Amino acid sequence: MAEILEKLKGKLVVSCQAAPGDPLEDTETIRRIARSVTEAGAAGLRVNSPEHVAAIRQDSDLPIIGIQKRYGGELIHITPDFASAAALAEAGASIIALDCTDRVWDHGDPWRVVIERIHRELNLPVMADIATLDEARAAAGAGADMVGTTLNGYTEETRNHDSFNWPLLAAMVRQIHAPVIAEGHISSPEEARRAVSAGAWCVIVGSAISRPGLITSNFVRALQPGAAAPAIGVDIGGTSIKAGLVDARGLVTLTTQVPTDAPGGRDAIAANLCKAVQPVLSAARDRDIVPAGLGIASAGAIDAQDGSVFAATDNLPGWAGFPLQKFAEERLGLPTWVVNDAHAAVLAELHFGLGRSLSDFVAITIGTGIGGGVVCGGKLLRGQHGFAGTIGHHVIREGGLPCNCGRRGCLEAYVSTAALLREYRERGGSIPDGSDDAAVALQISQLAIAGSPAAVGAYRALAGYLAEGIANIFNLFDPEAVLVSGGLVEGQVQFLPCVARQVASLLHFGSKRQPCVQAAQAGLFAGVQGAASLVFEGVR
Repeated sequence: MAEILEKLKGKLVVSCQAAPGDPLEDTETIRRIARSVTEAGAAGLRVNSPEHVAAIRQDSDLPIIGIQKRYGGELIHITPDFASAAALAEAGASIIALDCTDRVWDHGDPWRVVIERIHRELNLPVMADIATLDEARAAAGAGADMVGTTLNGYTEETRNHDSFNWPLLAAMVRQIHAPVIAEGHISSPEEARRAVSAGAWCVIVGSAISRPGLITSNFVRALQPGAAAPAIGVDIGGTSIKAGLVDARGLVTLTTQVPTDAPGGRDAIAANLCKAVQPVLSAARDRDIVPAGLGIASAGAIDAQDGSVFAATDNLPGWAGFPLQKFAEERLGLPTWVVNDAHAAVLAELHFGLGRSLSDFVAITIGTGIGGGVVCGGKLLRGQHGFAGTIGHHVIREGGLPCNCGRRGCLEAYVSTAALLREYRERGGSIPDGSDDAAVALQISQLAIAGSPAAVGAYRALAGYLAEGIANIFNLFDPEAVLVSGGLVEGQVQFLPCVARQVASLLHFGSKRQPCVQAAQAGLFAGVQGAASLVFEGVR
């Protein structure tokens, strides 16, 4: 089994399938598609039905991931029983993939039973198709040899996910010992490369390669009158500057990342901004793409009138007062929009994440500090000066711990990287002198996942403080949901449920309200996406 998996490591697997009723659905056509992608360098194939597997096996000795789809209305059950798995094995499948979600079916065999029988009777590896992290953990625990993100976006719980779920991949790579397969909504070579770089064992791509009807419809839509040209988005952080080309769906390609060099001051930061954007701009023009504009997300307070940096923290020395919009337009030659980085993350969620199905929500990002924003009636609440949603600096403890804003008792003083380290130390955790805070926070996160009492206790303390802050948010705004993101909470599957339970107990009229506190969907390039969305909105 290990030999088969090793052949796929770091490689591309192409899903050679056609939807029911598609002109490409016949066996000979699927066989020719498989032959074509094999000649182009695919390392493996994912194929539906024993008939198609058998036909392709005549031409190919590549690993074939075999599936059998059973349709029930709009729902698809993948390899629902052992009989289907046995038929795929007989046809020549090298790996059997099956649905290992929590969905309840009125037909088929329990997936745990199917995994056990495939191993025992067919002696083949199993790929578990899942939609959530909990399902991934369960499948790996039941002996699945590979676990794929295949069904994220296709179950009731994840139905709002119509782009690849990068946070899910990151959490699976950290927590699942079996090879993690990136599949579902991978639509570009850049995304495939990013998935492998993020730790995916291999990448499975289907529609973006093997379904010309769908590919054609995407081009047709892009050429329709009023179709938006892509924009360049930039996210200026304290340690790095990210940039990429973003289309109207939020797909990020042509990405770059350079060090911010914050100690070098505003001149160094500005120079590195150009260094991040220019390769994206050049690559776009090489492809005859004319970006509609440039959106920049920056740490600090942004003047809504002229796009300058009104105020900044010590993370970006000398950045306060910098005419960012004017500089970018003059140096890079694109109409430019500028937004605070926390607001950019909210805009990414609003336009490309879970916020698309919500009218009123609050998004919070937890890291070095707490950023956030409020969406009311489908619009970001910016405030008179563009500072609305400074969630980290409302007081939860009068006269409490000092905050870097100069006040005491702010939420950020109790829920942040520094707060996690403090709580960990107070519970006996050891932190070497001179350690990098971000690196130590990651170690504490991993220790909490492993069950370390000091690390688990630290996270529980932060959950209690965060619950107080979020309860205040619910009492003030009564949102449909509070969406939480940030490196501090990624992979902590018990953290947000713990927060949500405490929020419910703190709410005014709490027994009549069911607060929704859940992980945000936007991932690593949320700032880039949110900044680019300003270009699409056309709002300075």
